[in-house]
Amino acid sequence: MKTRLFLIFFFSAFSFFAFSQISLQDQNRNTNRNNFYIELGGSGFYYSANYELLIVKSKYLALFGRLGAEYLPIRDADRMIHFPLAANLTIGKKRSRIEVGFGALFRLDFSPNNVGGEGYYLTNPPTRIFMAPFLGWRWHSKPNEYGEHFLLRIGFTPLLGMNVFTDTPFMIPWGGVSIGRTWQNHTKKREK
Repeated sequence: MKTRLFLIFFFSAFSFFAFSQISLQDQNRNTNRNNFYIELGGSGFYYSANYELLIVKSKYLALFGRLGAEYLPIRDADRMIHFPLAANLTIGKKRSRIEVGFGALFRLDFSPNNVGGEGYYLTNPPTRIFMAPFLGWRWHSKPNEYGEHFLLRIGFTPLLGMNVFTDTPFMIPWGGVSIGRTWQNHTKKREK
């Protein structure tokens, strides 16, 4: 557990130190500050509605912070809320980019029949956390007159967790597809 916390801290610190000299004033036509997308599959598991905020960027790299939500009212046995939380790094300056990221999926389980035994859950409502690395591809359309882009993401997102009964790690191979919109501001671009 200490090793995992150290790796998370190291990754976060390295990301912020590497971009410490980068300013958001450096405008890049293909990177907007705000992104909203719906993801099918992915780190939200079934689906999720997500908001991303550009934290820092350079000519070839952009770091985004992501927060999402998913509610599953399928039946009484599956009333859960998922919150994917992640940091994503895009590589490239064109409209098509490689994307890597690391995040976590927080699950709140409100199922009435949720009986896992003593020590299974530490909170009420029961909470579980899964790690969710991401490797994929991101594409932005040409901007419209307001500077907004259509966004498409496709990626591999394995969910990593710990079996609380046997104390053994597990991995669920998973993937996701996202579609959404990006925006910078609400003013129309000036004609050149």
